[in-house]
Amino acid sequence: MAAAPSAAAAPSGATYFSAAGFNCAITDSGKVGCDLGRSVPVQQYLGLGKANVYLPYGVRQMVIDVPFLPAHPGLGIGTPYTLPGGNPPIDEVGVPTGSGATAGSKVSRGGSECYTGFHGAFYCTGPGGHGFNYYTMIVAS
Repeated sequence: MAAAPSAAAAPSGATYFSAAGFNCAITDSGKVGCDLGRSVPVQQYLGLGKANVYLPYGVRQMVIDVPFLPAHPGLGIGTPYTLPGGNPPIDEVGVPTGSGATAGSKVSRGGSECYTGFHGAFYCTGPGGHGFNYYTMIVAS
């Protein structure tokens, strides 16, 4: 990974960045946390086996903090994954990834990675292979 600008390096050793309305941090140990901005819809489906379970409450944070658990809503108060003044864009902190329609930027740390890709989609995966993704989908009929 390219050296991060000083604005992205916090005293805690985490790398901070923003993408797709999320303000995120990845620690040296691979823990991922993201505060959801107001522009991100507050609904979540958890994949349990082959089923998707809808969470009927608002989600303000997503975390990947235990390798054997799926990504899940954070219960923190405030915006612990956001620097004062906001996080720098992922393309200023990360490295290029993909090409053409899938081109984006990626931040990797401690066995975790978050990246942007196809048409602005956003993905994060932790050390245990669990993760979350965000994309906008319009269904017309």
